[in-house]
Amino acid sequence: MLITDHDRAGGYWGAVYAFCAVKGLQVVVDGPVGCENLPVTSVLHYTDGLPPHELPIVVTGLGESEMGEGTEEAMKRAWEVLDPALPAVVVTGSIAEMIGGGVTPQGTNIQRFLPRTIDEDQWECADRAMTWIFTEFGMTKGRMPPEKKREEGAAPRVNILGPMYGTFNMPSDLAEIRRLVEGIGAEVNMVMPLGAHLAEMRNLVNADVNICMYREFGRGLCEVLGKPYLQAPFGVDSTTKFLRALGDLTGLDPEPFIEKEKHSTLKPVWDLWRSVTQDFFATATFGIVGTETYARGIRNYLENDLGFPCAFAVARTRGKKTNNDEVRDLIHTKRPLVVFGSINEKMYLAEAKGGHGPAPAFIPASFPGAAIRRHTGTPFMGYAGATYVLQEVCNGLFDSLFHILPLATDMDATDATLTPLRRDFPWDADAQAKLDEIVAQHPILTRISAAKSLRDAAEKAALDAGNDRVVLETVAALETTPGGQS
Repeated sequence: MLITDHDRAGGYWGAVYAFCAVKGLQVVVDGPVGCENLPVTSVLHYTDGLPPHELPIVVTGLGESEMGEGTEEAMKRAWEVLDPALPAVVVTGSIAEMIGGGVTPQGTNIQRFLPRTIDEDQWECADRAMTWIFTEFGMTKGRMPPEKKREEGAAPRVNILGPMYGTFNMPSDLAEIRRLVEGIGAEVNMVMPLGAHLAEMRNLVNADVNICMYREFGRGLCEVLGKPYLQAPFGVDSTTKFLRALGDLTGLDPEPFIEKEKHSTLKPVWDLWRSVTQDFFATATFGIVGTETYARGIRNYLENDLGFPCAFAVARTRGKKTNNDEVRDLIHTKRPLVVFGSINEKMYLAEAKGGHGPAPAFIPASFPGAAIRRHTGTPFMGYAGATYVLQEVCNGLFDSLFHILPLATDMDATDATLTPLRRDFPWDADAQAKLDEIVAQHPILTRISAAKSLRDAAEKAALDAGNDRVVLETVAALETTPGGQS
């Protein structure tokens, strides 16, 4: 089977996500009208829930005439509907790039940014776009602006770099990182690009420490700024180490805040880990497919902090294409009870839900997918994220176990038994060995249920075929039914 599912967009999208998040910057998309409809009305509205008036974006609407004459006149028409007093940047789509578009018309204040959408993915381009915003609007003729020294007694300043549109669960994770920074007594200097104004870009140099929210983009700007920077944390242990490192860099004592969090934000983690659900952690498995930020963070938390076995963790990294065929195979063969991922993994799980054993639980943890995450109460990062993720895992496990229970409607719909089933129906040794092999692939908690369903199905198939015993071929045929190892 050829797997063609996409798991990230081209560079053009990363530029749009970064530039539209900055206040005071107008964006001209040099491309057909569809290039505006897709990122704005479809993706951004459905996933980030954005009202149209918050996106200062216009499209040139390329047609056949621009293919031969160029896009300069179309860009000028687009610019005329914008505010001429505000800066503007043109972002070229793949079609405009192929015909040499993006040439800025005379008499406009449009600046050009080439996303290289043909050979860059959204994260590579977003990293360049963040750096470009600072070097173009924060620096003067390539020189770093002077740093404004902190007043005596003022709180240390921290930048949070990376939050932008098109990033899964960004509002909640940003709120949690801000809460941690302020919790130990530091002050958030700027969040960039989301919500930052072009006129404020020079103030990025005033922070004592930078926090890079994502591994996929943002580090380029951290290197340009030249200040110490930390990666946003996941889980209990990593967050504690993060806070202590932040304390060392800022001269603050994080221990009072950490101690307070143990008795408040983190208390449910202890309660859930020590409750009846503790039986799940060593006997059920989870899988995750997501950005490297999420795949590494969630795996480290669930596996190392909680002892929850990881069936697989596939990280989507910048500049590399994910092997979706391999991901699909992992879901079908490893059979984790909980899967974190995108709409791609949700589709693969739908294939595996039939047949024998529990229905695996799916937890959204990545784009692409129609998942709205605007509320700030669903973080995956930090201490609050540790509680939220564990809560969702426990709910997912309960949901998986629920699907073991037979529905009365299914029981009533059972075929009539025309002849009594034979007790102690004979099984060939190799058929029994094959059954044991299939059952061993199921999570420990659900093996009894899966074994009974498989045994009943094998004996019924043998009787329907007129056989007087269960043979290897009968059991092997069950393995290729929905939910087996197709």
